[in-house]
Amino acid sequence: MKKTIMLILAGLILLNPLRAETDDDRPITIEELPSEARNFISLHFPGERVALALMEKDFPDIDYKVVFATGAMAEFDRQGLWTEISCRYSEMPAGIVPEPMEAKAAELYPDSRVTEIERGRKGYELKLDNGMELTFGTDFRLLDIDD
Repeated sequence: MKKTIMLILAGLILLNPLRAETDDDRPITIEELPSEARNFISLHFPGERVALALMEKDFPDIDYKVVFATGAMAEFDRQGLWTEISCRYSEMPAGIVPEPMEAKAAELYPDSRVTEIERGRKGYELKLDNGMELTFGTDFRLLDIDD
């Protein structure tokens, strides 16, 4: 039994470098992004200069990351739908944060601005410049507040 466990552990250790080689982050051009991502960028970041665009392969997922010269960053899934937008050093473009969430953040923290938004299967998370994090469901109802 002990020998079997040791063989399994040795096999996992030997296979680990192979797994790392399947992770592939490579620079791409904007034209290589999915059309949905390109449309999002032209709508919400018009005239912004792209500093870097990456295709991030982490088997089995493929994601895209775009970093703008202003320091803003956008991440997209395989279909080109945004999953995260970060604007720590610039204003969050209008229309990205759903209105009910933006209104709730402004109601609770009128002197703060949204610096980051993440979208997942279960909802959204807003990060504010005062360090607060607001979690919303897919129906835009406030579920949690964290600092």
